[in-house]
Amino acid sequence: MEQGTLVGTILAWFFLLFAMMFDMTTFTVKAGNALYFWDTGSLLIVFGGTIASTFISHPMGLAKGMFGFIGKSWKANSVQLVETLTLIVDVSKIARKNILAIEDALPSIENLFLRGGLRLVVDRADREALVEMMAHEVKYSMAAKDEEISVVGTMASLCPAWGMLGTLVGLVLLLQNLDDPSMIGPAMAIALITTFYGSLFANTIFAPAKKKLESYKAEEKILMEMIRDGVLYIEGGQRPDFIENDLMNYLPPAQKAMYESLKFDGGGGGAAAEAA
Repeated sequence: MEQGTLVGTILAWFFLLFAMMFDMTTFTVKAGNALYFWDTGSLLIVFGGTIASTFISHPMGLAKGMFGFIGKSWKANSVQLVETLTLIVDVSKIARKNILAIEDALPSIENLFLRGGLRLVVDRADREALVEMMAHEVKYSMAAKDEEISVVGTMASLCPAWGMLGTLVGLVLLLQNLDDPSMIGPAMAIALITTFYGSLFANTIFAPAKKKLESYKAEEKILMEMIRDGVLYIEGGQRPDFIENDLMNYLPPAQKAMYESLKFDGGGGGAAAEAA
């Protein structure tokens, strides 16, 4: 589980519930206050309306994965820049001796993009075709991520709008029942709580999930670009030290320091080196 998402969500709900239930005048906790913020009708309008609008806005095959996309923001990103750089350098050392020997290391490479690129190198694919094929894979992989982000973005943008729509529904019900005091309370609840729910879901679930998915996409793009350059360097017969120095520019400062530490501690050798 991604720690930032977990900690942030817990803090958001803690402070919200604390503000709802803590009485600053008597310094006591009134747990029953939380029940004032529960209204089934408001929940149906906001949550149901947001889901409906998402299905309207996107193709069914994409929209039905909306909760799966949000779930990805709760998982730690699987991007491994340091490990992948180490592997690319190992493979480049093998390729300097015999480029065909790379084939023995391919089964141990888990990253499909790297494995596929190196397969093309072993098969002696034309360099221009290799560049084009890898660029296309980066492009379409990022396009798929953009579609997922757009679904969550739709939920983040339309959820508050459904809250406002629910407020209008509540006000209409209120005005229609001014002569019946028993109906004023429920109508006011719908009018106020739908706006509350719209803002709550947008700011604690949908908008943060969109931002987290965008950051994941950026990290994955960096990884794919590093792999692309590494494969092209290997295909071109570049020296391992040149490849290493250039690809280290893809690492953030903290990970660059980690890589340097692993290298000087002798932890750089991986499965590809063993396969040599």
